Amino acid sequence: MISHIQLNVSDLEAAVAFYLAALAPLGFRRAYGSDGYVRISNDLDSVIVLCPVQTAYRAFAYHRRGLGLGHFALSVESRGVVDGMAAHLGSLGIPLLGEGVVEIGYRRGYYTLAFEDLDRIMVEIVHHDPFYFSALAP
Repeated sequence: MISHIQLNVSDLEAAVAFYLAALAPLGFRRAYGSDGYVRISNDLDSVIVLCPVQTAYRAFAYHRRGLGLGHFALSVESRGVVDGMAAHLGSLGIPLLGEGVVEIGYRRGYYTLAFEDLDRIMVEIVHHDPFYFSALAP
């Protein structure tokens, strides 16, 4: 089970504001902050730790198709939540990637949307059949 994910961001306060706004319908709120990082949590099962990228590494551009994190996905309890997130993100002017909300045959009932944060890290919101977590899933 994944406990949390840490994202190194170019502008900590802008990233915190972005994630809190974008993920508000999923219950995310600022949980803790210090000089070095900010934790946001849904008080249930997901924590995102946002850290400012260190000066020595600012020259390295991020790309989700390069080495390292490709994206992360937050699982939600229904297709309605995915649809609600699409509407919410649209109201914030955050564009969806690809074709928007889609059902993908790749795993039973995989209903998803994706968007990018301010540093172009892809975030996916997904509802899928619990079979997705089975070792038997193709």
